[in-house]
Amino acid sequence: MWGPTGAVRAAGPPQPAPGLCLVTQHHFNSLALLYEEVLYTIWHRLGKPEHHHVADSQELYAYVQKAFGMDAEEHSIIMQQVKELESPIFCLKATVKEAKGILGKDVSGFSDPYCLLGIETKSQDPVHTDHKKRMKAVVKDLIPEDQIHRTQVISQTLSPVWDETFILSLNTFAIS
Repeated sequence: MWGPTGAVRAAGPPQPAPGLCLVTQHHFNSLALLYEEVLYTIWHRLGKPEHHHVADSQELYAYVQKAFGMDAEEHSIIMQQVKELESPIFCLKATVKEAKGILGKDVSGFSDPYCLLGIETKSQDPVHTDHKKRMKAVVKDLIPEDQIHRTQVISQTLSPVWDETFILSLNTFAIS
């Protein structure tokens, strides 16, 4: 069987009852795989649900167990398989479009701007307590260099256009 991450794993219960026709067995196997995907998604869900969505994971598990018609033993077996699978890779896709009204830093009155992108974790302590100083170098001072992404330098402009897209991995951080 293939897990949600594509890893090959041993086929485990639940199994269709013996004597079922091939179409019914195929349907049962497809249903079990889909159920596993749903449990995997709940197990690894990210973010805070909106106020009108279900926030409690146990409530979601009970709902999908009922919706899929799984008994407690089938649910327990598949849930154990889900817990043993590799965690997903969480990423943030960010596109830097443009900037306007940048202050001129060169003698010519223009700048050679670029953007630095990174993800600050809650565990990282701010280096600067002075708000103005912190705003100037927030990425450079707070995020390890190997986790910083940089756009191209656009020479001699105060209104650069980049339209560059970056994928920032969230897996290096504790996600809760």
